[in-house]
Amino acid sequence: MRKILAVIILLIACSCGAQEVPERTTDFRVVVLGFDGVDPDLVRLWLDRLPNLQQLADTGSLMELGTTNPPESPVAWASFSTGTNPGKHGIFDFLRRDPETYFPEIGLVKIRKPKFLFGFLPIRRAQITNNRQGLTFWKHLDDSGIATTNLRMPLEFPPASLDHGTIWSGLSVPDIRGTWGTYFYLATDLTQWDLKDTEFGGRLIRLEEEDNVYRAHLDGPVDPRSDNYERLLVPVELELDSESTAVTIRIQDQEETIAEGKWSDWFRFRFSIGPLVSLSGVSRFYVLETFPELRVYLMPISLSPTEPPLAISSPSNYTASLAEDFGYFKTLGWIHETWGLNEEQIDEAIFLEDLFRNMDNLESVLLIAIDEDRSSLYTAVFTATDSVSHMFYRLLDPQHPRFDQALADQYGDSILRVYERMDSIIGRVLERLGPSDHLFIVSDHGFHTWRKEFNTNTWLVYNGFMTLTGSGKGDEAKKMTDMFSGGSFFPNVDWSKTQAYAVGLGHIYINLKGREGQGIVEPGEEYQAIIEDIQHKLAQYLDPDSGEKVIQNSYFRDDIYTGDQLEHAGDIQVTFASGYRTSWQTSLGAVPPDIVVANLKKWSGDHCASDFSDTSGFLASNRKITSPAPNLIDVAPTVYKTFGVLIPKEVDGKAWSWEEAGGK
Repeated sequence: MRKILAVIILLIACSCGAQEVPERTTDFRVVVLGFDGVDPDLVRLWLDRLPNLQQLADTGSLMELGTTNPPESPVAWASFSTGTNPGKHGIFDFLRRDPETYFPEIGLVKIRKPKFLFGFLPIRRAQITNNRQGLTFWKHLDDSGIATTNLRMPLEFPPASLDHGTIWSGLSVPDIRGTWGTYFYLATDLTQWDLKDTEFGGRLIRLEEEDNVYRAHLDGPVDPRSDNYERLLVPVELELDSESTAVTIRIQDQEETIAEGKWSDWFRFRFSIGPLVSLSGVSRFYVLETFPELRVYLMPISLSPTEPPLAISSPSNYTASLAEDFGYFKTLGWIHETWGLNEEQIDEAIFLEDLFRNMDNLESVLLIAIDEDRSSLYTAVFTATDSVSHMFYRLLDPQHPRFDQALADQYGDSILRVYERMDSIIGRVLERLGPSDHLFIVSDHGFHTWRKEFNTNTWLVYNGFMTLTGSGKGDEAKKMTDMFSGGSFFPNVDWSKTQAYAVGLGHIYINLKGREGQGIVEPGEEYQAIIEDIQHKLAQYLDPDSGEKVIQNSYFRDDIYTGDQLEHAGDIQVTFASGYRTSWQTSLGAVPPDIVVANLKKWSGDHCASDFSDTSGFLASNRKITSPAPNLIDVAPTVYKTFGVLIPKEVDGKAWSWEEAGGK
């Protein structure tokens, strides 16, 4: 009996010990830098302006890096972090559809509302579940006792708990409203017809004047006690000083006077849910104009880094410690002001000023971490390179509908300037590395110009795969906020006669019986026949204006993915020729009147529904990589190989080989 008891005690001790692996030190460090959306063609074009990348090309590696299908940031970064294909990690788009309702919803996380007793007593916290499946390389290293520092990590929300490291969550962290970035535009010249949410989620608020003071309310998160998507409010007061062209802004016992054409300091926002609970956020104002109209821009309200309502770092106080060292900063995953510029509430200069500030902030955190932390792995992901390309590609492309020569003369080098800033960061990291340290620099995809939009649902209607009710007219224009406020989708679709529909940035779903809420297509032969018919007709479609090929490829999901997450994939993944992309309205499930329309937005470059074959990212390293055709999915197993850690069996990528320093 004593022997049995001893064995049980030993097993318990071993089990406990397995949960607390002692930290393992290494005599080298690995730094992995991600620069979202850096295009290898542009790198080659500008290489003489990028001296640190030129140095790596001469002494290490500079090459193209294969990407995922589709080459969309959340899909690609999920494969980067897990080393698995989308069929295993489950991320196929920013959005996914609810097969029961057909409605688009956020594809990166699931949110469960908190619960209150008597309307004020909290009895259940909000719960956030990461839709990305699989083991990240920083978590696997942590489980092996290797210390890691991970900054602005995409799809790491909520962050994993690490025993030997830190995580600062990036892409997929929402703003205080639970959206991807709702900006506020407050102005005296807005009419009653202007007071509505914009297509990309902006809030337009009219300032009402009384005794030279302008008052309004900012609506924040949805009140979890409400069944009608009512939002919590914070009052704002603006007092105009016309003589000095400045405005004094007052919010919740805070006050600052801001000159025209300037950013404010950080304001703190507290949205109260009864007497016991409040949600904290931070943001900054920009005074656009004080005369003849008062116009003010407020960037999306980030979750407060010092008091985040939800965990955005691991340990949970990590962002608070960063704020203590560096001051407040944005915690929003979609960090740059793309929506404000796209809807022309701010201009190019304001956008770039904020973008470079965000880039500088992350660089400062990274460099101090490398100098002072005791980690063996450092990973950081910069997204400025992606955002600037989305917004300024029109100034590189004279054929783009929004090309403007005057703006090109002033801002045509903006993408180059951000690439130069990237190169400077690489140089400062190189200065801190020794000969035994490893540096891997990756981008998740390249870029294309985007001149025309393709309305996929409209094409499905014209080709008999979707049937509309009533007059046969398409849906009204959809908005991002519809997803967060119970908006209706597909109101004019007759599901009893519809075989296929589109949601997201490149996905077509079959209205499959037994899977979709009102499915009519039989599994098996009919399902396969409809897929093949759609693919055949898409391949034949030509732009009616130019005669150019619009669709580059279409892929059946079972041919490109493997794993247990296929239920979340579109049945067909559509990819577009350069110059074309799925329309914004298609991504939200709408049916506009025309199939192909000009892209008249400043968001003028893209990659999300391009073909993986011509949208590669780039790879640079201080090692001469000898593996042919490296791919983003190989990063995780390469990190494991570098540290001598067992590669999990579910990993699809292959570890790279390289020559050791000195050519050995």
